[in-house]
Amino acid sequence: MAKEYKGEAGGTNEGSSIDLRDLSPTDLLAYPDTPEPVSWKKTKYPVSMEEFQSMCLEAQAPDAMSLAASEDTAGDEDEEAVAMEAESESEIGEESLNPEAFTADALAPSKFRNFRSIPDTGWRPPDNTLGVGSNRVVTAVNVDIAGYTKSGTLKFRWPNMTTLFRNVLPPGAGLFDPRVIYDHYERRWLIIVDAKRNSPRGSWIMVAASKSSDPGAGYWVWALNARLNGSTNTNNWADYTTVGIDTQGLYLSNNMFGFTSGFQYSKLRILNKAELYAGGNGPSHSIAWYDFWNIKNPDNSVAFTIQPCMHFRGKGGNPPAYLINALWPGGNKLTMWTLTNPIGHWRGGTAKLKAKSISCRNYSLPPDAIQKGSNTRIETNDSRLLNAIYQVVGGTRRLWTTHTSKLTWSGDSEARSVVQWYEIDVAKRKVRQQNAYGAKGRYYFYPAIQTDIRRNGFIVFGRSGNTEYGSLRYTGRRVSAPKHDLENSRLIKGGESPYLGGRWGDYFGICRDGDNSRRVWMYGEYAAVRGRWGTWVAEAGY
Repeated sequence: MAKEYKGEAGGTNEGSSIDLRDLSPTDLLAYPDTPEPVSWKKTKYPVSMEEFQSMCLEAQAPDAMSLAASEDTAGDEDEEAVAMEAESESEIGEESLNPEAFTADALAPSKFRNFRSIPDTGWRPPDNTLGVGSNRVVTAVNVDIAGYTKSGTLKFRWPNMTTLFRNVLPPGAGLFDPRVIYDHYERRWLIIVDAKRNSPRGSWIMVAASKSSDPGAGYWVWALNARLNGSTNTNNWADYTTVGIDTQGLYLSNNMFGFTSGFQYSKLRILNKAELYAGGNGPSHSIAWYDFWNIKNPDNSVAFTIQPCMHFRGKGGNPPAYLINALWPGGNKLTMWTLTNPIGHWRGGTAKLKAKSISCRNYSLPPDAIQKGSNTRIETNDSRLLNAIYQVVGGTRRLWTTHTSKLTWSGDSEARSVVQWYEIDVAKRKVRQQNAYGAKGRYYFYPAIQTDIRRNGFIVFGRSGNTEYGSLRYTGRRVSAPKHDLENSRLIKGGESPYLGGRWGDYFGICRDGDNSRRVWMYGEYAAVRGRWGTWVAEAGY
C-alpha cells in the first residue's frame, strides 16, 4: 500500500528587490565572510564521515558476481493515482515530433558550441549548475555565477552570490550548493543557494526570481528560514538543496542535519511560482511555503536526497508533480513520489505526497576513482540520485533519473564506479529500461541526465583511470535505439593534470536550450593544470 503524507503551511518571509545592472565595483568585490564552509559539515551522509570513508574503502572490493552493463568503448584518443493523473495530463503534453530512425553505427549526439567557464575559485568541490535561456547561458559554482552568450562571450560575472542576495542575506551566513534554473514555462530565471551560520545558529534557502528573461538584470530575493518545519522551529539546518519546477510550483528538497548531530530526515518545501514572479505580497514582498518533512520510504527507512523533477509538459489543469529517490546506501528499489494538488495551500486546498516503491537493478555505494599520475583518488560520493526529468510527449509519460553506482567488470580485479540510469513508465509505475554504463579499468561518476523534445536522451559525466586525468564526457541514446543501450561517449574537455583536491563536484549541470528544445547544454568539472579544477560548457543535439 502506498504511503501518503500531509504537510503543513509555513510562515511568510519578507523579500527584497535588486537590480544587478546597478552594482558598483565595490559590490562586485564584496566576498563573503566565510569563503569556504569546510568546518560546517560533520557529515553530508546518513552516517559519520569516518564510517562513510570506511564504506568507500570496502566498495573497492570486487563483487562475487558481475552484473551485465552497457560498455563505453571510447578511449583516450577520442577528441570529441494513475487514472486521475492520466486524465489530468492527457491534453497537456509537449508537442510530439517524429523521432529519427536508429542506425547501427549511430554515435553519441554531436557536440556544437562549447567553451571554458568559471575557473578554480579555491572551493572544494565546485558544484556545477547551469540554465540556458533564449540568448544567455548562466553557470554557477561555489559560489561564483557568470552569464555568457551562447557562443561563450562573457556578459557578466559576480565573484560571489553575496552580490545577488546582499539585501536579505543574514549577517555572517556563508553560501554553498548553488542551483540555476531557466523556467521554460515563464521565461524567467530562478537561482537557489543554501546559507548557514553557526553562531547564532541559522539556516536559510536563498531564492532569487528574475523579473524578466534577462538574467543580468532585476530579481526578487528572499532568505527562507530552513530551520522551520511549516511554522515550527527546529535545531536542524538544510544541506544539498535539490530543485524541480513544473507549470505551477518550485519544489525544494533538502537533507536536514542537526547543528550538533547528524542526519535527521529529508524535507520538501513547495513555493508558488506565481507568487515568486509577482514579487511576493504587499510592501514587504512576503511569500508563503508548504512543507513535508520526516519523509520515509515505503519500507519505512528514512528517505535521503529526494530529487524533484524538472517537468516538461504543456500548461493547463492541475496535474501532479513527481519526485524520486534511491535507497541509501544501496538496494534494488527506487521510491517515486506523486505530489497531488501541488499548490493547493494557495487555493484553499491541501497538497498530498504519496510514495510508491519501484523495482530496479541493483545499485550500491561506488568506490572512489583512480586517476592518472597520482595516488589520490577522486571522491565519487555515494549512490544518491543526481537529478530527475519528467516528460509527457504524445501521451507517453516518462521519468528519467541517474546516479553513480558500483560495478565489477568480468575479469577485473577491482570494482569500478559507473553511471546507472533509468527510464520509468510513470503510468505503470515500473522501470521501462535501465542499465549501468562504463568501461573496464575506468571510473565514471557524477552523471546528470536530460531529454530533448523527441525523447532522445543525454548524459554528462566525469571519467578517469590509470591512463586518464579527470575528464568531462557525455553520451546519449536516440528514442528509436534498442532498449537499455547508450552510445559511445564523446569528450567535452580532457583532464590536464592529476586533481589534488580529492572531492570532485557534488553534481554536474544539464538542461535544455530555452529556445531550441532539440538541443541540450551540459556543464561540469575537469582536472585543470597544477592540480586544480576547471569547468566547461558544451551544447549537444541529434
